[in-house]
Amino acid sequence: MIGLISGGTAAASSRTMGHTISLWITACLMLLVIYMIGRDAAWGPRSYAPSRWTRYGPVATCVLAATLIMVEPTRHVINDQNLWPWCGNNPTYDRINSTDAFPPQCDWSATQYVCTQQCCVSTWQPTDPNETAFSWLPPTGDFFPAGPLPGPFGTRRADGTIYVPDGAGHGPFALYGASAKAPLVFYETGALNPLKVDAPATGCMYGTNPLTGYCFLTNQSLSYEEQLLQLPLADPKAAFNATANPHVCACDGCVPDEDFSHLSVVGVLSTIVCTYVGFALLAVAVGWNANVVSKFAKIGQQWRALRGR
Repeated sequence: MIGLISGGTAAASSRTMGHTISLWITACLMLLVIYMIGRDAAWGPRSYAPSRWTRYGPVATCVLAATLIMVEPTRHVINDQNLWPWCGNNPTYDRINSTDAFPPQCDWSATQYVCTQQCCVSTWQPTDPNETAFSWLPPTGDFFPAGPLPGPFGTRRADGTIYVPDGAGHGPFALYGASAKAPLVFYETGALNPLKVDAPATGCMYGTNPLTGYCFLTNQSLSYEEQLLQLPLADPKAAFNATANPHVCACDGCVPDEDFSHLSVVGVLSTIVCTYVGFALLAVAVGWNANVVSKFAKIGQQWRALRGR
């Protein structure tokens, strides 16, 4: 569904639309099956069943099956609406600049896979000693002006004037302060990140950045150019290319291969347990409603009768 909408590319907007359409299609199909089985129990042939269990058992099993099947598409939509966030650049399930790509706080997030790609979040800092111009360090495609977040904004210089990046337009837009000692950081929602200076991260391979409280993701003893090479590739499956596939600071990736071997606990429960148990129960409900077992028994009896047994 997502591939059809996006034409082969899974942009955030097309991914959200695909998840929503998938949810509604699945919900309509489940309601249709429940209606068909429920009709037989209410005023169809099963309404004459001798017990309530025989009469309503198939429709009850079907409702349970539909509920389990709906877990996975519902999880996607809830995650898209940020009601149950994934583990990334957000305050609820935070793995920002974590040395461990999938730290313990990610276990019960909406993340379907155990991430192997680190979440790198750039900081908006001055690029000259006089703090008159600003840029994202390291370079990123997630934030304005290279990306959509948090939208056009201006930065107040020390002398009170405003720095506006090319492409910001004429406003109105938000205004923020940033300096070499107090860089600007945003969450993936576009909200301002208050940083972790008061409660710095621990367990950092390359130490903690005193200006942000988050881990350094690169070896600080190396040159800036060498540190850039330590960042993940834009496409982990492809070879490095300075133009087409550079090393980037981004937090929109999780694993290169989204397969069963990388599923998280939540992924196993929603993708495998709920979905496959749900479809198994749906098959039981449909077969039970159609009296498949007794019909198979009659086939055996007729077969024996035809053979004179």
